[in-house]
Amino acid sequence: MILNSVFKLFISFVFVIFAVTCGLWHIWWLAILLMIMLVSIWTKHVRLLITLLFLGVITLPITFNKISNRMDHLGTLIRSEGPQALSTTDRVGIYLGNISMAIVGFAIFAPEVAIETLLLMDPRGQDQTFNSSFAMRSSHISNIIETYTLGVRSGTLPKRSNRIPLKWDEDNRKAYSMDDYRVALAVAGGGLFLNYKNVGKDYEVECRITIDVKYSNNYKLSVFNAYGVRLYVDEAIFTALQDLNWFHPYYSHYLWKLSVKSV
Repeated sequence: MILNSVFKLFISFVFVIFAVTCGLWHIWWLAILLMIMLVSIWTKHVRLLITLLFLGVITLPITFNKISNRMDHLGTLIRSEGPQALSTTDRVGIYLGNISMAIVGFAIFAPEVAIETLLLMDPRGQDQTFNSSFAMRSSHISNIIETYTLGVRSGTLPKRSNRIPLKWDEDNRKAYSMDDYRVALAVAGGGLFLNYKNVGKDYEVECRITIDVKYSNNYKLSVFNAYGVRLYVDEAIFTALQDLNWFHPYYSHYLWKLSVKSV
């Protein structure tokens, strides 16, 4: 019973965040749907909840286009007049949009990028260190380490690497797994550092990925663009809040160790 109430409170918080964000982004129909859905959860009107969920799904193309159009408007405003041109309502909407994106990150099982996103709201802007080997889920990262290990074994590469840039080639998109996308969302653009130490006949490899967590003014992420429907993220609107000191960039470090054969 207690767990059920806690779950409802959590869902209520998520719905309120989404609803207010939608309202500030002028997606009024979805804001209304979400608030009615919230009431139906607590009043246990299951049929109404299912109906509203269905309506929310079939109106997603309109929602995606509305979000993209709002991105167009705010991005153009910022690039032409600067961050100071944003109204308080615009700033709050973008701020809550950042929280909404983090929630979506958790929902698609990409907690690392979700946490990175939320930590941008920490006014201290402190560097963060995580003892996590989640990056090894990516075959791309594993291949980089295997290739470097071959160089260390042959003596053609030093045991302590320089920064290895982390990029995911768009031409190889079909070869990537969902884990690759999860890792790429969190660390693409960062650097991998490897340090090989002899332990008996093997190597202990100290691995570190460092990523400068911040929004980039010139970066646009196209999520979907087909059949007259588009959804993209223009980071210029979030960069504007960095310039206004609402978001605070920092460095994130992921540390883990591996054991590999020296021969």
